[in-house]
Amino acid sequence: MGLIDSCSITNSSATDYMLETILYVYCLLFINTFYLYKLDVSKNILLLNSENNDTLSSNELPSIQSAENCKGFSETVRQLPKIDDNKFWNWFAGIIDGDGNFDIRTYPISKKRVLKQIRIKLHNRDIRILTRIQNYLNMGRIRADKNKPYSIYILSTKEDMTYVLNHINGLIRLKVPGFKESCNLCSIEYIEANYNIGLYDPYFAGLVDTDGSIVFNYAGNRIECNLEFQYNEYTSRLNFDNTMLHSKPSIVKREKSSKVGGSKDFKSIAFRFQNVNNMLFIYDYFMHNRLYCDVKFYRVTKIKSFIEIRKYKTSPRHSLEHKIYSNFLIDWLKHGNPLWYKVPCVSKYLLYEDK
Repeated sequence: MGLIDSCSITNSSATDYMLETILYVYCLLFINTFYLYKLDVSKNILLLNSENNDTLSSNELPSIQSAENCKGFSETVRQLPKIDDNKFWNWFAGIIDGDGNFDIRTYPISKKRVLKQIRIKLHNRDIRILTRIQNYLNMGRIRADKNKPYSIYILSTKEDMTYVLNHINGLIRLKVPGFKESCNLCSIEYIEANYNIGLYDPYFAGLVDTDGSIVFNYAGNRIECNLEFQYNEYTSRLNFDNTMLHSKPSIVKREKSSKVGGSKDFKSIAFRFQNVNNMLFIYDYFMHNRLYCDVKFYRVTKIKSFIEIRKYKTSPRHSLEHKIYSNFLIDWLKHGNPLWYKVPCVSKYLLYEDK
């Protein structure tokens, strides 16, 4: 029809009304189609296949508490592809290997083994990790511990647990015994993971989110990324030599005194990206695979600015350079750390605090 100039229309009022109605409907259709398209391509809003194919829902809408409450909804959401699906599952496998648990129980009478739950327990400061998992999967529930500052993400239906086991099969490297038995109980053929963690693999970020640390090494004047585990046949196979660009971790194996059961010793294994030259590549990796532990991610984001001022550490005490270094260090240590003032080196840099 082309564009219509309303000033040029001289027909009757009925014609005017008809044309206005057509334009109004056309505009509504265009806006609605564009809006739904925008929603459909985002990872947060999904069009569902209801009987009329007209149901709109989201994996982050407040009204959606758990896929356990809506079977048809959960199945549809799970079948629809997500842009970063592989990235999520690799990260999630790292979370499971860090603080996950396969709760397998034996019935006392029948002696039958059953996978009761899959759980992830984290400190409340890291609740964002659990809500991200729940929102992405549209399943499970989060339960807060009444007496301790911890929360637990729980999967308890066989359908949900089987779905998760299938997606992380071939990605679990540390919680192998529990995962392997869980697969067997759910009639899933276990797939062994590759222990050579590839470049930018999000699995490493999942481990750091749970069991890793981003630390300031004052003596070395650098920011480090460290992982430490109990030494066993699985942790000893981990290889992070190719996970970050131009960076290989130093590996330290040592004896530790167990706090439980007296003087029994066990070995630990630590992977440390601790060279000055590693800092930029630590930053680069976590810009590709962000951390959902807010404290750790905040510390990572400061690496780039620290590289620019680290040379100021040896500046005269009352110089501008020393003030810049001091302000950076205090800010870095204070963020999310209520005991920051107990760090030994802090007393040297409180000169400019609150000024």
